[in-house]
Amino acid sequence: MGRGDPGSRQSLIGLGDRVATLAEGARAQAKPPKRTYVIFQARFARDLFCAVPTSLPIPDFLTGAAWRFRGTLGKRGFMPPGFKAASARKAANRDGFYLFSPPCTQD
Repeated sequence: MGRGDPGSRQSLIGLGDRVATLAEGARAQAKPPKRTYVIFQARFARDLFCAVPTSLPIPDFLTGAAWRFRGTLGKRGFMPPGFKAASARKAANRDGFYLFSPPCTQD
C-alpha cells in the first residue's frame, strides 16, 4: 500500500469508522439498565442486608419481624456499603433477592 494511493487511505478510514461504531455499540450493551431496589436490614444481624428489585414481589421472609425496611436504592436512594450491582442483578434474576453485607474492616 502506497501512501499516495487514495483507495488504500479510503479503505483504512472506512475501517476505522466501522471499528469505532462497533466499539460504541459494545459499550452501550455493557451498561445494563439501572434497577431500583428495596433494601431491608436484618434485626438479628446488623450487617446483613437484602435487596429486592422493585419489579419483583417482596419475599415472605422479609415481611416478618426479623427484617426492617431501610429504604430504596436507586440513583439517589439509600446505599449500604457492600452492595454490588452486578452481583445483585445475578442473584435477583436467579433467586428474586440479593443478600449482602458490608466488607469486613480490621481495626
